Amino acid sequence: MSPPRNRGEMLQSLSARCVVYDHRGEPLKVEDFTRFHVCDLLTRPFTFEPRFEPGLAVFQPPEKPFRIALPMTVPGFGQVFVYADNRGRGYTPQSFSEKPLVLNYEFAADRLATVQALLEQCRQSGIVLSTAARERAAKAKALLDKTEGLAADRAAYVAASMSSLAESLWAGEMIVTERAEQMIVRNGPRPGVLFGCNASGYRRGDPKFAELFEALFNFATVASFYRKHVEPEHGKPDFSRATRVLDALDRTALVTKGHPLIFLVPNATPDWQRNLSFEETKKSCLDHVRDSILRFRHRIQTWDVINEAHLQPDNEPGNEFPGFTKEQNVELTGAALKTAREADPACFRIVNSTGTWCDYYMGRQPAVWQQSVYDYLQRLKDGGIEYDAVGLQYYHSGRDMVEFERNLESFRAFGKPIHISELGFSSSSAETRKSPWWGGGVGGAKIHWRGEDFSEETQAQWFETFYKIAFSKPYVDAVTCWDFVDPGFIPNGGLLRQDLSPKPSYDRLIALLKKWRDEGLLAAVPAPASNTASSGSRHTD
Repeated sequence: MSPPRNRGEMLQSLSARCVVYDHRGEPLKVEDFTRFHVCDLLTRPFTFEPRFEPGLAVFQPPEKPFRIALPMTVPGFGQVFVYADNRGRGYTPQSFSEKPLVLNYEFAADRLATVQALLEQCRQSGIVLSTAARERAAKAKALLDKTEGLAADRAAYVAASMSSLAESLWAGEMIVTERAEQMIVRNGPRPGVLFGCNASGYRRGDPKFAELFEALFNFATVASFYRKHVEPEHGKPDFSRATRVLDALDRTALVTKGHPLIFLVPNATPDWQRNLSFEETKKSCLDHVRDSILRFRHRIQTWDVINEAHLQPDNEPGNEFPGFTKEQNVELTGAALKTAREADPACFRIVNSTGTWCDYYMGRQPAVWQQSVYDYLQRLKDGGIEYDAVGLQYYHSGRDMVEFERNLESFRAFGKPIHISELGFSSSSAETRKSPWWGGGVGGAKIHWRGEDFSEETQAQWFETFYKIAFSKPYVDAVTCWDFVDPGFIPNGGLLRQDLSPKPSYDRLIALLKKWRDEGLLAAVPAPASNTASSGSRHTD
């Protein structure tokens, strides 16, 4: 006989078994498990190696409490990542027995528990919710209760679970949006909040572009500091791209930001800077930080000093970089921030990061240098590295607005202002399949929030809701869209069509910001700068 095992060994031997059906009640196809992952209660994915069969996922459960996540079609809502978290407590190895967990029910029950917790939070804080939101929550509960007598009828059981989930998803989004609207009023005036966009389109010299940009925004990102564009030939920097944009912006009162001083991806890095040692890479990066800030310090005070260092260097076939360690990426970040402060003691330094849910690169086999955004920022904090704001990118990620708010809230722990530095959502499905990764990782272009396709109306709803939630958070000081005009980085992601005609998203944001300005909650749109400013008093190059 083998010797008896202790409790820890027994728990470690347990496998978590989860069954999941599609919305028709059929076992979920193996290929639909691609983005299946487990994460902690801060949404940081655990690296694991699950095994999939049709309708079945098997994996070794982490010892720490975890959530289970999977993108699914939810009829009546759309395609979205759904989460199960054991009613907010998180699962542990003890949560699993020989009987598999039916995730359709768990997704519905846990989202209902989240909605009920939100309802209670609102009640305690005096937030008055609409009848429609409360009715959605009540309907979700009634549908979930209905599953109790349907266990033997799989199709009916799954249908009731998914219908309950749809109602809870809608209820949750309505609640967090209505709460945000009321908290904006409670918070009172916040005149210094910045709403902006990538201003590279100023290079086109079109007065209509400028008029539409300046009617909406008070903040402009000068995205002209990619090393590949500035210094394709070593030792011969050319800042003409940035200068052209800044020359156009000089006649405005828009606050400017430079982006990005360090970004180690193949399409942003000149050939001569690739395949250097870490020390050589660090030196060349610091040279660019110093030179850029010294040249433009009287025209730009805010900088995305380093971009996506938790992920980079990004290796692509034929474009490989040496793999730095996590510690080296933190060292590079600290050195860059110090160099920026030395070049301009008054500059405002942002550490910019993407992929805040990070399942698509951390869930399976991450590179040795890759880490979650949260862990990267924690390493900076542990190292005593000083900077001025956390930059977070929120391109469409396949998450609903409850999960967006949950994710955003997790970064409050660092005690820094948050700049939402890049923001994007497509207005059409026509071109998204040419960029299948863009929606927050592989397969994201298929994840359609609120519907079966991307549309101009859903884009407008997404931006408006996002702005409300972000502005309701006192720690969010800036929100920057990325694509102003199609075509852009995000397929169909512009607020304007290619002919500069506004989409509903532009009109919706104009109306929203005007409302806040009329109510005295936000500063008025800045007037054009004086002739003195436009004559060159801000120039240093």
